[in-house]
This record gives sequence, C-alpha cells and structure tokens, in this order.
Amino acid sequence: MKKNILAFIYILLFVILIYFAQTCIISDNTLFGVKPNLILISVIIVSLWYGLYAGTIYSFIIGFITDILYYSNIGMFTVAYTISGIIIGLLYHYNQRHSRISIIYATFISVTVFEMVECIYYIALTSHIFNLFYLLKQILISSILNIVITYIFYELLLKFTESIDSKIRKDSAL
Repeated sequence: MKKNILAFIYILLFVILIYFAQTCIISDNTLFGVKPNLILISVIIVSLWYGLYAGTIYSFIIGFITDILYYSNIGMFTVAYTISGIIIGLLYHYNQRHSRISIIYATFISVTVFEMVECIYYIALTSHIFNLFYLLKQILISSILNIVITYIFYELLLKFTESIDSKIRKDSAL
C-alpha cells in the first residue's frame, strides 16, 4: 500500500515537472526545427513501466489535459497520446520494461504515431496536401531527439525507483 501511494505521488510530481518543462523551458527552443515532446516521453515511460491499462488511462488523461491547456485542434492530443499509450502498453506485454532496445523502438513508434495523427488532423482541418518528405524528416529528427531524452529519463527513473525499493526493503526488514 505504501509503495502504491509513493508511486502515485511520484507520477503526479513527474507530470507536473513534465508540463512545467514543456511549457516554460522547451516552449520556444527547437533543434533542427523540432521540439522535444516531453509529454509524449512521459506517456512512453508510464506505458512501458505500468503496461497497457495504466498506460492507456494515463495517456488519455494527459492528452485531454494537453488539449485543454493548448486550445488547439481539440482532440488531437487525446487521440495521439492515447493511441501511443495503447501501442506502447501492448509492447509492454512482449518485452521486459528494463530492456534498453524497447525504449528505442517504443519511442520511435510513439513519435511516428504522434506525427501521423498530427498530419491527419492538419489535412482534415485545412484540406491541403501534406508533404510526405517533411513528415519523414519530422519523424526521423523527432525520434532521434526524443529517444535520447527518453533514455536519459528512463534510466534516471529506474535508478530512483531502485533506490526507493531498497529503502523500503530495508525498512520492512527492520
């Protein structure tokens, strides 16, 4: 019980930190025309960490909150994050959460899904033809950037939770 409450508190703090970093620190900074998507990274980490159901619920809630906060293309973030959460949650069943290679392809798949949903929304709202090469460039550069950031966050979270687990085991052993 104590472990579940601590996990919930850490996830809540993680979400607040992610939104703060995304809106205040990264909002205008780009690398090769691409911004890292820390909110998508949080969906990837939670879905890999907790699996399909928790990842889907988390991604739906985070997408809905993002839609409300950004006021653009209502429903786009909810759909994109939820689909990403479902796909990554399904990957959780076939891979171990500590696998480093799962982080890489989970991030690549999530970025691809997110960019494609964004492209579909753009086409549906504007009725313009979309440049496929631009989409591929966005997917490639966003994937590389987000893979590096996801890997760093995932490793930090893994070490942090291992230290918490060892403290809890010490306390319960006493």
